[in-house]
Amino acid sequence: MRWPLRLPDELTDGVVSLRPYDQADSTAMFNALADVRAWEHIPHPIPVSPVELDMAIQGNLADGQRVSLTVRSGGRVVGMTAVLYDANDAAGVEVGGTQLDPAIWGTGVNGRAKRLLIAAIFEHGADWIRFRTDERNGRSAAAIRKLGARDLGVHRDTRVRRDGTQRRSRMFRLDRPSTDRDGAGDLL
Repeated sequence: MRWPLRLPDELTDGVVSLRPYDQADSTAMFNALADVRAWEHIPHPIPVSPVELDMAIQGNLADGQRVSLTVRSGGRVVGMTAVLYDANDAAGVEVGGTQLDPAIWGTGVNGRAKRLLIAAIFEHGADWIRFRTDERNGRSAAAIRKLGARDLGVHRDTRVRRDGTQRRSRMFRLDRPSTDRDGAGDLL
């Protein structure tokens, strides 16, 4: 896997797009994630302003081991997702930190965004992509399964939920698709 991940300025299928997070996205992102349900399984405190949200996102980017992406649908900011790299496990990456406006849950936006991102990550040489979700988040687990990821079960996690309980995460893995005779590969 080549890191840092160098994505195009935009990944798009014509309706859904992913672009690297920019501070200019913070107000639209804050508004898209205003519904408390978007934060239900996120262990850190809910930001109270666009500035606080931007500071949290920028803080996650500081070590260079993460790429945060703004998700848009029809040009409107509807949430975010991220790619996380671990140099100790450099054959692949984790896709996570996905938060979407509950108004678009169940519309297919998440699946479309993830397929765009998955294709780009495999083009960058990843052998696998890992996903994780809180063991309590059945909706997210179902969405990850729809991507074709293999369920690896529930594992102890270091995160502490906002309610003070120790999080356990359901882990998934999606392996690089095998290529056909033409070398084109079957990317979802």
